[in-house]
Amino acid sequence: MKKFLLIGVAVIIHATTLNKLFTAIKKAPQTKIDNVLLKQIKTAKKEIKSSLYPTISLISSFTHYSNYTSIRPLPPTESAKLLKTNGDLPFSQNIARVGFLISMPLFVKEIYDNEKKVSILTNSLKLKAKLNLIKREALVVGYVSKLNYLYALKKAILHKKDSIITTLKAIKVGVDNGVIPKFKLLRLEDKLNQISININNIDSNINTVKSKIYALTKIEINEPINFTILPFEKKEFFSLKILKNNLEASKKDLEAKKDYFFPKILLKAQGNRAFAKSYNTNNHIALNYASVGIYLKWDIFNKKNRAEIQKSKLDLLKNSLEIEKTKNELIAKSKELLDNLKLINNSIKKTENSILLKKRLLEDAKIAFKLNRMSVDDYLRYEDDLSLELSNLAKLKALRNIDLLNLAVIYGKNIERICK
Repeated sequence: MKKFLLIGVAVIIHATTLNKLFTAIKKAPQTKIDNVLLKQIKTAKKEIKSSLYPTISLISSFTHYSNYTSIRPLPPTESAKLLKTNGDLPFSQNIARVGFLISMPLFVKEIYDNEKKVSILTNSLKLKAKLNLIKREALVVGYVSKLNYLYALKKAILHKKDSIITTLKAIKVGVDNGVIPKFKLLRLEDKLNQISININNIDSNINTVKSKIYALTKIEINEPINFTILPFEKKEFFSLKILKNNLEASKKDLEAKKDYFFPKILLKAQGNRAFAKSYNTNNHIALNYASVGIYLKWDIFNKKNRAEIQKSKLDLLKNSLEIEKTKNELIAKSKELLDNLKLINNSIKKTENSILLKKRLLEDAKIAFKLNRMSVDDYLRYEDDLSLELSNLAKLKALRNIDLLNLAVIYGKNIERICK
């Protein structure tokens, strides 16, 4: 009962550690950069929307004219009346003004198409951010798989070392009694030295992989993390969703460029208060003047914009071809991974059966070697065969995990959900 309880606790610890890695990835700078880019494009959408609102400006000026200039338009009847009564005529050479300007688009078609384009790009960026997160999660779990393999490899070699040490102790008795030649003992001691060097190399590789995990998560892994990748559906290729969104955005961009030649309807209003000295009386006068109007602007020729339309057409064509190219690549890649997984699963079964046989062969070889009926090199070959087969099994499992993770990335699966 205690044994099962300890196993359960170990599984919980490993699962928590894997969850900690996923949590750390979400807080990593790379993920935060994707979030910043998403906020930037949302801000761009707000910027486009804000162009539909009125623009209000306050203005002031002081102008000197070479000749007397009207402060505001003066109708003939008002002019005649002022001349009869010696009133202040609104003409001066120095005029100061304070006022306001208001402008607002009533209908500018390109604004609406640009808004739709940015909405599509926002969705595209969300998908891209999700894909980047999936890739980072898959990369970390892939490193964990490599780390598990290296720990398993080290365990297999340590098991071989312990097995040889046990045999060495038995042989030493025979050597001391003069029954077994000392050469065999020296050969075993040399093999143990080689194993120690091999373990140091494995530890170096373990440190390299741990460093890569730490760089992505700031978490140091000092033990294997056992996990299983659950089966998942293989439907639409995730990256194609992003490319299709980009294609739709290109269509809207082309429409917006063409919309430049549509008539634009604008509302403009302005008003000011002018200060000056009257032309005929030299008195200080202050007059108000305002206007409001609806204007139609129609650009019937703009060579630069025609070039931009052609550029948008080329972008649309490029995005369309990119979808076709990527789809073919993903079909080929997914088929390659699925075929490899079938081969790997078959190899794992055969390797597990081979390990059982090699364990029995090693037991028999140990007995024969202790009875001085087998050479030291033949005995060590059995030790190497079992150790190699154990490491091959760990390597095949790591390769299977990495292929499954690559497949999960292709289909945009949540790595955190399928890794348990």
